[in-house]
Amino acid sequence: MKKYLALVPILALAACATPQPADPVIDRPVLGEGGCDAEMLGYLVGQDINEIDVATLPQPRRIIPPGTAVTMDYRADRTNIELDEDDRVVRVYCG
Repeated sequence: MKKYLALVPILALAACATPQPADPVIDRPVLGEGGCDAEMLGYLVGQDINEIDVATLPQPRRIIPPGTAVTMDYRADRTNIELDEDDRVVRVYCG
């Protein structure tokens, strides 16, 4: 019986312990959900724009052929896709 009495304080302390939460949920960005998606669309660089289904790209977006005049207004949520003379994506950026 004395063996079991020694366990009582240990069990009492264990019952008072605060359980630790499981691994925190990591928020991963989802394409098209808020903000600019330039970082997630970096894989487009080097691809021919005619081979990309642009309808699947998130809005707002702006595809900029070479020599095209664009407004200078900055929109943090807009993704800009800049093309070269061969219609290849050379740059993807926010603004």
